Amino acid sequence: MPTPTLKLSLTHRGRLRAKYGASGVAAIEQAVSKWQAKDGVRGFRNVFLGVDDGAALKPFGVAPVQGAVTAAKVKGVVDRLCAKLAPEYLVLLGAGDVVPQFEVANPTLHDDGDTDPRVPTDNPYACSRPFVAAQRSSYLIPDRVVGRIPDLPGATDPALLLEGLATAAGWKSKPASSYAGDLLACCDEWVGAGRACVQAIGRAPGRLQVSPPATATSPAIRGRHGKLLQMIKVHGAELDAQFYGQAGNSYPELLTSPTITGRTRPGTVVGAMCCFGAALFDPTDPAAVVPGALPIPAVYLEQGAFGFAGSTTTAWVGVEQMMCADWVVTGFLKSVLGGASLGRAFLEAKQDFVNWIQKQGRSPDLAEEKTLLQFVLLGDPSIHPVAPSLTGAGAPPATGAGVAAAGAVPAGLAPAARLAGSGAAGERAARRAYRLDLGAALRGALPERRRVAATAKLAMAAPIAAARLTAERLLAGGPKQVAAAGLPPAGAAAPAAEGAGETELRFDFAKPLVQRVAAAPRAVAAAAIRARASRAVAAIAAPAPGPRATLEYYWSARRRVGPVTEVRMLQVVADEEGNVLRSRMVVSS
Repeated sequence: MPTPTLKLSLTHRGRLRAKYGASGVAAIEQAVSKWQAKDGVRGFRNVFLGVDDGAALKPFGVAPVQGAVTAAKVKGVVDRLCAKLAPEYLVLLGAGDVVPQFEVANPTLHDDGDTDPRVPTDNPYACSRPFVAAQRSSYLIPDRVVGRIPDLPGATDPALLLEGLATAAGWKSKPASSYAGDLLACCDEWVGAGRACVQAIGRAPGRLQVSPPATATSPAIRGRHGKLLQMIKVHGAELDAQFYGQAGNSYPELLTSPTITGRTRPGTVVGAMCCFGAALFDPTDPAAVVPGALPIPAVYLEQGAFGFAGSTTTAWVGVEQMMCADWVVTGFLKSVLGGASLGRAFLEAKQDFVNWIQKQGRSPDLAEEKTLLQFVLLGDPSIHPVAPSLTGAGAPPATGAGVAAAGAVPAGLAPAARLAGSGAAGERAARRAYRLDLGAALRGALPERRRVAATAKLAMAAPIAAARLTAERLLAGGPKQVAAAGLPPAGAAAPAAEGAGETELRFDFAKPLVQRVAAAPRAVAAAAIRARASRAVAAIAAPAPGPRATLEYYWSARRRVGPVTEVRMLQVVADEEGNVLRSRMVVSS
């Protein structure tokens, strides 16, 4: 009899009881029992535990969370259970007021730009290393498959959680042809990057819906609400149940909670680059933009969407070419279309993004680091939306009732698969080992960062000139229009914020945020890489030669127009003599 694939599902029973009372918890437990039974038929052993349930945790030799509930305490339970059980999937059951999210330092925090004080994230749960707040390497690079089946913060009715559990129990993989239809949308301002995103997931650029002219009431958009594959690269806002397009200072509504209600089909998979796209909030919050309206991801999930990948805070995207969130979302959707589970697709998207960066001979910059942290997966990570081929790598796991260990074993890992065992079980074991090893290698290649003062000791003339040129080209369309974009003439100081309002983007070039990035990456500890996979991982993760050390310069500007706070961040990388190596601008979505 094949060994079942193990799924570890965790919640905080006391917090569920405080929100929903005995009757609500009874309904949740009944739904969980159905979920476990269905998973058993699929070949999954779904171990469901409360992190505060001492009696349930005692057989595993794990002490429960006691006293104040913190993400660090919950992760301690997670890590000890993972060490005992080695699950292939980790599911967090409940929103942040049930199973708390971590809140880590925002790498791109800036008074003139990104003012998110912290980044809510599930990423540390997906990291096998113990969490240390002062060591970003402990929580930046994931190596576990993790997803969250949420309820709503502050809810008194567990309806969303029950719908999520029903989806997790009742899902069935669909043929790839079911995902041939799509809703792929982008702001008019970002068409170049939007088309590149569409091509990255294997679709024709002409399928991109541009907003404007596309809006929430457009037949082209309304006719695509029922498509099972959705990529949304537009604006979002905090506590807002609406997503917005953009052309200049126009921000038309593209998706809203009411316009997608009743129009989403079960099985939908969504990847959203929007700011706050996956931020779940209490619709009764007095600060909610549309009082009483559910967050957009909640509307998708309550209608049977399989999964929603998005950001918890201000996210960074590209204008002319793909950057930051664009890579993570398209990587996720591409892997899903290839037959991966939601959770594996999400892990691959993050790891492969970092791997791609390091293969270019650089390390993730601050915007890329924030991207890795802020993107979360909502939904059961074991769901395989697309039914893979039933030959080769598509052989189903365990009893195999239509679920497959999709995706080929990475190059160089076939010998490891044979050592791990034959068929799908061997391939899954090899992939799991590969991702653990790749995570260790990517972590080991992270350089040290430290902030340095922007003083006369730094050679800033060339970096400032490069930043100005980038801003002139992408913001104003040329030097003659610089003033209209809020950029001061060359050599001039940025105007004072008073009197200018928040409708113009103004960079203060005299005050960059500067980071010194250490020379050579630290060596990967030999103990972190298994002998059978070390060659393949080292070959994939090894960075190209680069300068011994670099300085990263960042300038930010922010404006508020209508419903959206728009942030732009200029980035220039130079050597210690001030010679510019590269420059770019990322924008908030």
